[in-house]
Amino acid sequence: ELFLTEHAHVRMLRVLLELFYQPMLREGFFDEQELSNIFPSLEDLVEVHTVFLDSLKKLREESGFIIAEIGDVLLARFEGTEGSWFQKISARFCSRQSFALEQLKAKQRKDTRFNQFIQEAESRPRCRRLQLKDIIPTEMQRLTKYPLLLLSITKCTEAAAERAKVEQAAECCRQILNHVNQEVRDMENLMGSSPPNSPRKNLPRLTQISPKPPPIPSPDSSHPKKPPKPPQNTDITKRTLVHEGPLTWRITRDKAVEVQVLLLDDLLVLLQRQEERLVLRWQSRALAPCPDGKQLLSPVVRLRSAMTREVATGP
Repeated sequence: ELFLTEHAHVRMLRVLLELFYQPMLREGFFDEQELSNIFPSLEDLVEVHTVFLDSLKKLREESGFIIAEIGDVLLARFEGTEGSWFQKISARFCSRQSFALEQLKAKQRKDTRFNQFIQEAESRPRCRRLQLKDIIPTEMQRLTKYPLLLLSITKCTEAAAERAKVEQAAECCRQILNHVNQEVRDMENLMGSSPPNSPRKNLPRLTQISPKPPPIPSPDSSHPKKPPKPPQNTDITKRTLVHEGPLTWRITRDKAVEVQVLLLDDLLVLLQRQEERLVLRWQSRALAPCPDGKQLLSPVVRLRSAMTREVATGP
């Protein structure tokens, strides 16, 4: 299975290189620097996987098609200097995957000739009815399969020394995968997801958002006392984005607000969408014990002072 799937993966990488990357450069759709940003290290990846496939072929031929020992070949690929190089180019390519898809999609919308080129390339038999957006993620998908494939090999390996080598190679694959996953997350946090035509598109994600601290509510009949101060030192661009996503903020049993939550390294930030912007906004709820009958809730919560429950249904 390792041999067959590696052969299929090399074939798909060559499709990406020969049917898309190289013709895009020849036809002048992108210059070399632009393509290096969209498909970074693609040629290196093709070479690395081809060399690995050739080593598997050679091993199979030398062993009479019944392979008893594969540990040395696996370690030569995934451990040491070669493993570090593979990790580096894989991370470089996979971390730009979302950027590549967005750039190509934007180009297709604006350039009818480019859109026609993509459609014609995708219709060729070598693509096997896959679209470009399906082919680009194949490297990341391949990285996730290596540990599982090697685990299967260990279960079929009786010799202890050989099994130890395969297990070590599997651990190297897991480390490579973890590193690439982290690089992908870091790049997503850095680039974020703004509309392609947004002037802030290529700014770091937290700089794209950069909400101002919520204004201090003005005292009125509902808030006769001095209003609370806005949270201090909440410049989110100086922090690390851990997670971003939609959330329902339940203010009371009868009042819920849909927000975009930012989980930072030390803050939880609750943003509301206002037209095309994300803004910070205080919320209030009626509480009988309060002297003024209302409690103001900040959209910025410091994690060190937050309380959590597995089932947060109560007040």
